[in-house]
Amino acid sequence: MVTGMSCVRLLVVLLATSVVAACGAGGDDDGGPDPSEAIYEPTHLLEVDIEVAQADWDTMRFQTRGLSALFGNCLAEPFPDPFTYFPGVVRIDGQVVTQVGVRKKGFLGSLDTTKPSLKLKFDEFVVDQRFAGLKTLTLNNAKQDPSYIKQCLTYQTFAAAGVPASRCNFARVRVNGNDMGLYVNVEAITKPMLRRHFADDEGNLYEGTLSDFRDGWLGTFELKTNEMLNDRSDLAALTTALEATDAQLLTALDPHVDVDGFLTFWATETLVGHWDGYTGNANNFYAYHDPVSGRFQFLPWGVDGVLEARDNPFGGGGSTAVQVTSMLPRRLYQLPETRDRYIARLRALLDDVWDVEAMFAEIDRMEELVRPVVLVADREQFATAVNDVRAFVSGRRAAIEADLAGGPPAVTAPLRDPPCFDEIGMLSGSFSTRWGTTGAPDPFATGSGSVSGTVNGTPLSVTRVGGTAGMDPNANPPRAQVAVIAALADGTAGIIVFQIEPSRMAANTDLPIDLSTVVGVVYHFTPATNAFVLVGLVGDGTLRIGEYSATDGATVTGSFSGTLIQSPF
Repeated sequence: MVTGMSCVRLLVVLLATSVVAACGAGGDDDGGPDPSEAIYEPTHLLEVDIEVAQADWDTMRFQTRGLSALFGNCLAEPFPDPFTYFPGVVRIDGQVVTQVGVRKKGFLGSLDTTKPSLKLKFDEFVVDQRFAGLKTLTLNNAKQDPSYIKQCLTYQTFAAAGVPASRCNFARVRVNGNDMGLYVNVEAITKPMLRRHFADDEGNLYEGTLSDFRDGWLGTFELKTNEMLNDRSDLAALTTALEATDAQLLTALDPHVDVDGFLTFWATETLVGHWDGYTGNANNFYAYHDPVSGRFQFLPWGVDGVLEARDNPFGGGGSTAVQVTSMLPRRLYQLPETRDRYIARLRALLDDVWDVEAMFAEIDRMEELVRPVVLVADREQFATAVNDVRAFVSGRRAAIEADLAGGPPAVTAPLRDPPCFDEIGMLSGSFSTRWGTTGAPDPFATGSGSVSGTVNGTPLSVTRVGGTAGMDPNANPPRAQVAVIAALADGTAGIIVFQIEPSRMAANTDLPIDLSTVVGVVYHFTPATNAFVLVGLVGDGTLRIGEYSATDGATVTGSFSGTLIQSPF
């Protein structure tokens, strides 16, 4: 094993040229056998060892997205990427690659400071360097999937339905000798992937993140190819086509999107319960403008929150069998012809793709493969989560058939407004409490402090302040928690909850409130009805820890200040 960053300099001199030759031969570049097939072989578990300077690793894992940078200019442009590459030495299944770019990845739900998702870029520091013909590896932490198997099972389902989908398997990852446990190895959607599914890879490829083909939503489409040309007229053309009358809609769409292919994509997103995809949330998808057909094709992405029975939190008038939160499925569902085609496609997938016995066999295979790599502390939750996936698979047909029993579900709710975070006030205050008091029935007996600020232009009228501190018993991964409770003059209360990365808790420390190191959430509580209402998030601020010890009964003091941002969700 490489034991330190001093080895990087030595290996750069001795091995850089040979690694490029040995690991970059064949594959997508020269038309020969594709060496990347072994990297995504479903039955293979990769062994990935990463060595980076410890200071770089600590910087990398705490990089995150601030609220102002994320939503400050709502949907006007692609969301900024705050993550930077650091040089590292990577060993994959015993093969060493030097000067590899290593960075954190993720949008919001998968961000983690202890076990971050990772992107390895082999040619970041060495021109044309490859591993098994690949420029990159995408290693997902599966933070939202304690079963770890949802992504691979879902991409297999899309592929079985005939939708272009990423290859997927698993990896055991170690960083600087520390066992990080199991990751999901997902094929990036780049030109090599496009070449496996399309005759021409020169078209515009877009990643959609809170993106839709309607006014006000086009800015967040991130162009991944042809960036210098930056001709986004294909997006505008499809958006214009979707404004046609019902009578002219299919004629208008035909030159711009493969409607039949989209029906399959849409039905498969529904089948696997991808509520955070394009049809459920205008999110987590790729759209490729195929130069051969001149039409858009859709590709799935970000499929960790799937294969679970839950209501779509973004509404859109959908149901178990219908997701219509975005513009294209909404318009198609409003036409009797394409509504019937969609329902028929969904039923066909249930008959031809949703093979419960075969899916159970695949779940069993993956569970047996990865169980030894799941960290011991996570194995109980892992076993429960895998059984939850089995329950979803076995019950999905009945759930969809029940929703369709009375005919196609009606859609009456309007499309949702843009998901913009608006600044609605300012908050500041202080707290003094004791460690180990989280969940105390009377926070005014366990702590004190001060709170001031405004909400929607109205100053807070605070009569007294209490507080608690300790570990959050429900957080996974573990988080420290400080709660400041402000009794208000009208008999209600405001509750400000800060969740903190435990390793950053230290006396006399200033911490950024940034959705990663510290997350601040504000609730309004009405004692008469025992009702909690989310007010918003604390952003662009600082949490200062004064006195601190993680010993029950120890004094914990501090202060905070930041903006109050209203959440649209």
